[in-house]
Formats: sequence, structure tokens, C-alpha cells
Amino acid sequence: MNESTLTQVFDRELTTRDIQSLNSADALAALLAKLGYDTSVRTVQTPGNLGLSDAVARPVKRIELLARNDLLQVYLFELKSVTVASIRSLAGGFRNLAGRFLFVFTADYEDLDFVLLDREISTPPESGPGTPQVTLNPLRFSVDRRRPTLVHMRVLRRFTWTEPTAFDQFDKLRSAYVIAKWSEVYFNNRGLFSDHFLLSRLRPPDGGVPEFPEWGEDPKPTYLKLRGLYDQPSSRYGGLKAEQLCDALYEPVLRELGFMTARVCNFPTKSGMGLRLENPAEPGRLLAVCLPYPWGRELDRKDEVHDSETPEVTPTFAVIDLLAQEDVRWVILTNGKLWRLYSQRAHSRATNYYEIDLEEVLSRQTFQHDVETAFRYFWLLFRMQAFRAEERELQGKKIPLSMLDRVLVGSEEYAKALGESLKTRVFVDAFPELAEGFIAYRRQREGRDVEFSDSDLAVIYQGTLTLLYRILFLLYAESRDLLPVRSSREYSQASLTRLKQEVAEPAGSILDETEEKIAHHYKEDDYGLWQRLKWLFRVIDKGSEELNVPRYNGGLFQAERDRDDQSPEAEATRFLEREKVPDRHLARAVDLLARGLEPKRQDLVMIDYKSLGVRQLGSIYEGLLEFHLRIADQKLAVVKEKGREVYRPFRDLADRDKKRAERQGNFVRKGRAYLENDKRERKATGSYYTPDHIVQYIVRHAVGPVLEEKFNDLRTGLREAQQRRREFFKEREQFIARHMRPKPVEQAELIGRELVDKLFDIKVLDPAMGSGHFLVEAVDFITDEAIKFLSAFPWNPVQAHLKNMRKTIQEQMEEQNIEIDFGRLDDTNLLKRHVLKRCIYGVDLNPMAVELAKVSLWLDCFTLGAPLSFLDHHLRCGNSLIGSTVEEVDKIREAKGQLTLTGTSDWQGFAQAVQAMIDIGGMPDITATQVAESRLHYKSALADVEIFKRVLGLHTARWFVELDAPRDKRALGP
Repeated sequence: MNESTLTQVFDRELTTRDIQSLNSADALAALLAKLGYDTSVRTVQTPGNLGLSDAVARPVKRIELLARNDLLQVYLFELKSVTVASIRSLAGGFRNLAGRFLFVFTADYEDLDFVLLDREISTPPESGPGTPQVTLNPLRFSVDRRRPTLVHMRVLRRFTWTEPTAFDQFDKLRSAYVIAKWSEVYFNNRGLFSDHFLLSRLRPPDGGVPEFPEWGEDPKPTYLKLRGLYDQPSSRYGGLKAEQLCDALYEPVLRELGFMTARVCNFPTKSGMGLRLENPAEPGRLLAVCLPYPWGRELDRKDEVHDSETPEVTPTFAVIDLLAQEDVRWVILTNGKLWRLYSQRAHSRATNYYEIDLEEVLSRQTFQHDVETAFRYFWLLFRMQAFRAEERELQGKKIPLSMLDRVLVGSEEYAKALGESLKTRVFVDAFPELAEGFIAYRRQREGRDVEFSDSDLAVIYQGTLTLLYRILFLLYAESRDLLPVRSSREYSQASLTRLKQEVAEPAGSILDETEEKIAHHYKEDDYGLWQRLKWLFRVIDKGSEELNVPRYNGGLFQAERDRDDQSPEAEATRFLEREKVPDRHLARAVDLLARGLEPKRQDLVMIDYKSLGVRQLGSIYEGLLEFHLRIADQKLAVVKEKGREVYRPFRDLADRDKKRAERQGNFVRKGRAYLENDKRERKATGSYYTPDHIVQYIVRHAVGPVLEEKFNDLRTGLREAQQRRREFFKEREQFIARHMRPKPVEQAELIGRELVDKLFDIKVLDPAMGSGHFLVEAVDFITDEAIKFLSAFPWNPVQAHLKNMRKTIQEQMEEQNIEIDFGRLDDTNLLKRHVLKRCIYGVDLNPMAVELAKVSLWLDCFTLGAPLSFLDHHLRCGNSLIGSTVEEVDKIREAKGQLTLTGTSDWQGFAQAVQAMIDIGGMPDITATQVAESRLHYKSALADVEIFKRVLGLHTARWFVELDAPRDKRALGP
């Protein structure tokens, strides 16, 4: 370790020029030396020296050891080309080597990939032979050398060597990679607030009037005091127990933030100590609860490394338990380094939070502008004044609102306004533009005068709707980093994010000029954008090692369907495979979906899809399901009649109304596509979005009592499982003490496994699901309630089940040669996926509503690395109001002397066919192979049950057929 390492306390300041100068190995070594690494050991290496095989070393041009501090080594790899596969294979060569490793990969020094080799080592059972199993998790951070961003400089600053040991420094480096994946530069907002609101409303625009005068208050005195508490924190606070850490760090920090604190042990459950946070001026009135954990402890899963007191606890589970208490509206969760804010009002209490890395914010030596901004985003939202309620006017009423309430309400109002604006663009512009593109392609093939029947237009409508679903999925998934748009340069270049940016550049930011500019830039007979989009769809379906995308499939992006599959979704898939949208139409539609008008500046900006909830997105598209695609046989005008916008022949309007329609652009030219419903409306006047509080109320009162009964039945079983587990390990210790071979430790994971099936043996059905609004809420509610219940059992068999799910996904990523952030495979996300697969059912008459509900649920329960769950057996197209039961049919047949459905007759096999359908719900669907098996079993079960469906349908028809009429004149009833 060199001298600079010993004296370094704060992170070194870096400039844009520092990054832009990284054009050689010498420049990289100079940067590392500046950051405190020992570069005196620089050595050119050969693949053979490092034990790399010829196959692994094939893309390598040069290898150099740039720096070494104790057991932390930095290697430079100059490659012919940098790919995910080459990174993984080269990193894999270090799998079993001692030490910690940081790699720099580059092909030409234009792009630099800093890769930290994170490894998860599982120890073998104490009995019998075996070697530790090593799971690789290479963390990748890419830098465009010529165009460094604030994020690049913040992350690379964190590379500064400030820690006493190589292992502590490695932990610091690992946390630096987390910053690279934040939702924004200064904070990590996971759906609690709107990023746009935090950036543009909480923080006043340059020269603008501040909406929150609190932003103008001076944070520097608090910053300086907290920085003193965070002087070399890992060496000061690492290893301290929670109570010691409260004395040394947490309570001093909270006092500086204005709180009066009171310790409560085992609050709320066996999750450790909690701190009541109160206003000193109003003692006894609870503002929030702080859950403090040991320094650096994992917050989303159990942690036996950093926590010796409550290692089995999942801190986020404790948060859910707390927020269920009526008087706890806010919870602060912290491990000293990370500070999180949770709200009782969040859509998903388990997954929605706001997070700041306080150690990183306080690591700078000078209080520069960007440091001040970063600290404000902590100080303003975590101090006592943010929780203190004051009388404010909201919707014409004066009610007590805290600053946090105002940010939350403002975020919700912004999302609502954004949703309304997006709905208008989808109905009026984007959908017709895409449909017009398909129509234009057919006219190019068959001539301008080709006729379109109603059935032709219905097929185009379904294909366009499916295309919109896919685009919606990508826009939302990329905005929330569910796809590697920021962690994989290769995917970023192919992403919809890149495509929409390319379209926006020539389109400009002035709304009235975009259509003309796009028409000038893109041709009517080019299909380059369409081919790019189709290829991206195929990547999501099949996966891509090159782009670092796992196989997600699931049906939405499926490019191939069985020939005998005549379902509407299969027909839509085939339509998208054979048809095309010209670049001019596709560019226009993508721009309409990607950008919106900024109300204050009146220019076009990218839509913050992160601010929209899954339920809002689904409801926007649900409105489309009642509309039909039309081609104008004459020029039409949009006029207002009784508060509705309807289409009328342009020639029937008065001259004054014609001029107004022309001026406002409210017309459709002859031969152009448009949407209307049965009332000839351009877009629905009503809302398809049931207010969240109503949905939450219905779900809570319908599902809540069922869950409570289930939990009461399982408490005794869980306690017995805990006791059996304790006895199992006690017996193992006795066997080991006698030098006898004990039972394999893996058997402990099987204890109580039957309770997992019992716990989730719940069926929630929405018989008219639409976009899946209620089902999404049901998934979130069941997950939160299960977490709250399980938090009383620090060890439980559900944890073992989730651990196995995580392990399976990790193994699949190794097999597919894909990098994902395993840190995001937390218990909450895995539990949501399990709830979706086991508990959720829905029916709708409209087949496209079924597909939309799938999209909503997939987005809500998206799990990195795992394929989209197979849902065809749980979400069905049909009529939930009419039908015949087996018992009803048996009575009719018995009365007529016929064999019954349950007898040993030609009805044999019905129960087996139904059971086969039920069994599909128990299949895990964790891997693409398992999803394919579910689909195959479903197809087989569907075929087996088809004949019985026909018989039941025939008996149902008797209620709708005039049986007394002559046979040749019988008709279905009304």
C-alpha cells in the first residue's frame, strides 16, 4: 500500500478532463495512482500466467496488472472487441483465485468497462467431501470516455482508496456500482415519488419561482456536522451492534435532523430495535419510526455476515409489519450507509421507497454545487420538518399536510395528468398512426385502391393493439431498468430508448413542427426502424448473450405460434410477422408515445414512464378495447356534442366550424385511419381508471379476511417447523461430536415445505378483469400481508423456497452466459412472482383485455433473469356470468336416463383433464424450459378438456335457444 493510501480520507475530486484523458494504459494507471492505488507493481501478463485457456484468451490483445493493494488487484484487458461473453469468460478464469479483482476492459479506449468480480461463495455441507460453490456476479460499469456524465464521475470518485483493508475497499467498490443503477443522479427513487416531480418541482428550475421554499434553506451547517460523524465510517462503525451504533451514529444523526428519539426494543416484532421519531415541540406524537441495522447490513434479505443479532431477519419485511400499524405513516430504514424512506400510502409498501447513500454524499472534501444538491435530496426529505404536518389547501379544503405528503400528492397528481395526456395521444394519434402504417404497407403491395373489409380492419386493429402492448412493455421496463439499457452498452444501442432518442433528434422539440420534420427525415417505403424493432422483440423473446438479455418469452413477444393455435393473440402474432410499418409512420408513433409537452416551457420532453403505475398504464390502454378501426370514406371533422367529441362529415359543418376544425387540426382526411366507438366518439369521455383507494378498499375487505383465516391456521404449523429445524441442527451437532456422519444440511431446507403450498393455496378471481387493475392490487396486497405475517417467524420455509428460486435463476444466468444484478433478486420480488403464479385468476370476454391484463401483471411482478410467467391457464377469455356445472348436467342427464358426467361412462377422463389443468398452477416457471413445459402441458390439458367443454356448452345453450320452435327455425335468444 503506497503512502497516498494511508493519508486519503475523502474521495478525490475528478473532472471531465480526468475521464477524457483515459486513452491509454498509462493514463488509467495515473488515474488509479491519483485515487490511492499502488501502481508500482505494474506488470504485463500473459494468459498462461493467469491460467486462462486458449479459447478464453482468444479475444485478448494485451493484459496488464495495473495496481495491487494487498489482496485487491486491478487488471487491464485490451480486447479485439468487448462483449458480454468475453467479459464473463475472462472473469470466470479468476473464479477460484484468492483475492479481490477489479477489471478494466477496452477495445480502443473510446469505451471503458470497469468490471468488479463479485463472488458469492456457498460453503459445502459439514458432512462428507465437497468444495465451496462459487457463483460469479460480475458488476459492470461502462464509461464513454469522450462524453463522461455526472454519474460516471460520481462512481469513479468512489473508487478512491479510503478503507483500512482490501476487503473493506472492495465493499466500497461494490456500493459504488449501486450508484450507477440509481433512478437519477442524486437519488434512488423506486416508485415512491415521481422522479420528474423531484427534479423539476421540488428543485426549482433555473430562474424559476420555487414551489417548495424549503429548497432555499441553507443545509451546510447540518452537512458539516454529519460529515464529522461519517469520517471513515466503515472502520468506526463496522462490527458494532445495533444498540452501540445507535449511541455512536444513528441518534446523533437523527438529532441533527431535528428529531427527538426514543428506543423501543423488539419493535414491532423480533426484528430488532426501533426508534420512535418525534417532534421535540410535540412530545408523544409519532412522526415516523426508524429501523436501524448494523453498518452495511443487507436490507432486502437476511445477512449473517454483518448482523450477529438478527441475521435471519429481512429488514424490508419488518418495514411492512410496521406500516400496517395505523399510526405509523412513515418508516426510515437504514444500515448507516443507505437511508431509505417508506410510506404507508405507497402502492406497494414492500417495493416502493426512496433511497440515499449518505456515506457517498458526505465523502467529498468540499461543499461544491453538486454536493449541495445531492445533500439537499437527503436533508429535505429525512429531516423532522419534512414529517411535521401543517395546514395546507388541497382541492379546496384545508387539511394537515407534511412536506413529504405534498411531494407524494404532487407526484400522484403529476402521474394522473401524465396518464390523461398519454391517453389522448394514444387514442387520437399513436394508434391511428400505427394502423395507418399497416394500411400503407398493404397499399404498397396491392395498389392504392385496395379495399379493406370490416374483418380486415379488425385484424389490423388486433395487430396494432398487440404492437402497442409490446411498445408499452419496453418503454416501462427500460425506464425502470428491468432491461439492461444502462448496464449493457450492447443492449443500449439496440434498445427502444436509443430508437426514441434517434427519432426525437430530427423531430425537434416544437410540437407543431414534429410531424413535418419526421416526414422529411423518414421515408414512406423504408422499413429500417421496423426491422430494428422486430429484432428487439425477438431478443426479448429468445434472449441474447451478445446483448445480455435473458430469455423472457412468456407469449407477448413470441414470434412463432403452433399452426393449430387460432386464438386472437396467435393471429395477432402472425400478423406482426408478415406485415410491416413504414419508417415514417413508426417514427411518428414512437415519438408520440415517448415524448409529451412540458406544461411550463411548452416544449417536448421525454415522458417519465417511471412515474406511471402499472395500473394507470393498463387503464390507459383498456379504453382502446371498446373502439373499432375505421377508414374515412370522406373527410371527417371532430365536433363537440353534449360534452362528447364525435365524428361528423366535414361537408355538413357550417363554414365557421370548418375553419375552426382546420385550424385546430380536428379532422380526418379521406382514406385515413381513425378510431371510434359505437357512439361515434373519438375517445371515451369516462375514466377507465378506478381510483386506487376504492380498489384498495375492495381488495382489502374481500381478500383480507381470507388471508387472516389462512394465517391463523398456519401459525401452529410454522412454530412446529421452527422447532423441528432446531432439533435437526441439535442432532447434527451431536452426531459431529461423536464423529458420526450427520444428515446433509440441505435436508433442513425441506423442513416445513408443505406449509408453503398451504400458505399460498388461495385463489383470487376477477370475473371481469379488464386491464388487471384489481389483480395487480391483489398481488401487492397478498405479498405485503404475507411479508407482515412471516416477519413474526425469522426463519420459515417460505425463505427456503425463495432461496431455491434465487439459486435456480442464478444457475440459469450462468448457463445462458448472462449478467444480471443478483442484488435485485430480493425476497420481495421473488415472493410477488410466486403469488402471481399461485393465487391470481381472471376472466374477460374480450381476448385483448386478457392480453393487456397479462402485460400489467408481468410488469408488476417482473423478476430479473426469470422468464415471464405462464398465465394462459389462470387468465382466460370467456363469459364468467353464464355456464353449466357438472352437477347441473348430471341432474339433467339422470332425469333423462342418460349416463352422468361423473359416472363410469364416456365421461371418464374429465376429472383427470381438469386436474391436469390445475397441476399447471403448481409448476414453478422459474426457467424458460419450465415455462415451455407449462405451455406444453396446458396445450395437452386444453385438448383433453375440449370435448367436455363442448358438452357443457351445449347444455348452457339450452337457456338461449327456443326449444319449442321448429328445429329449422330455432334461434339464440336475446
